[in-house]
Amino acid sequence: MNGGLLGNVVVRNGLGLLALLAVHYVSDQYHLAQREGFDRFSPYLFLLLLYGWIVLHNRLLFERLYLRGRKKAYFAWLALALGVASFNTHYILRTGFGVTRTLPHIVSFWVYTLTGLGVYVIFRYLQTARTPAEGATVPAGPAPTEPGPAREAAFFQCVADGTPQTIPLDHILYLESLENYVKVITGPKTYLTRLTLKEAEARLPKPPFLRISRSHIVNQAHIRRTEPDAVQVGTASLRIGKIYKRYVEEQLAGK
Repeated sequence: MNGGLLGNVVVRNGLGLLALLAVHYVSDQYHLAQREGFDRFSPYLFLLLLYGWIVLHNRLLFERLYLRGRKKAYFAWLALALGVASFNTHYILRTGFGVTRTLPHIVSFWVYTLTGLGVYVIFRYLQTARTPAEGATVPAGPAPTEPGPAREAAFFQCVADGTPQTIPLDHILYLESLENYVKVITGPKTYLTRLTLKEAEARLPKPPFLRISRSHIVNQAHIRRTEPDAVQVGTASLRIGKIYKRYVEEQLAGK
């Protein structure tokens, strides 16, 4: 089912919104008849807007900034968004609804934001965990044209943005560690997948892939220039870690 209905972002978010409205209605149905006019349905409009903010936060701020290593930018935008939204909530509740104690409502808004983030992170984790071996079973490359050992698989499989990806190994320039995530940098595109660099290293053939530091694995076929303490891969200059330096020199010397 994960690859069917739940694989569709519109269906998934529609079900999430319906669940949020249904949970609120269970506790609100006894008070619904006591409200009149717009006040009867205003909480549900608020929930609709709140869900839109949660999706915006998770997909745009958290995924595009935090998970890609731009943590300072993420926290700056989050603080700005929460500050503006909290002020608007306070103003609307005070002037439009005559609510004097607005802090509980503002705190609820923050809690909803954190809860939505938690659900999103759990969903991503479960989705990644359900993908079988995430690279243990990969499509075989073309049959070898010369006698000798069978060629290693020519692809690297991962899950990026909730979608299984099959990346040709010769397209990969380098991999970069982001704690429990890895960025796979190719020429035209960058993929973000939930792996440690050690796990990614175990799935890559050696050569041509070479670990040069705690943060980077490079494809030797794309090294443009070597320096005493760095290698240039594409347009990026990547430092060689001190404990890897001798190993890297030996591997590059036998390249």
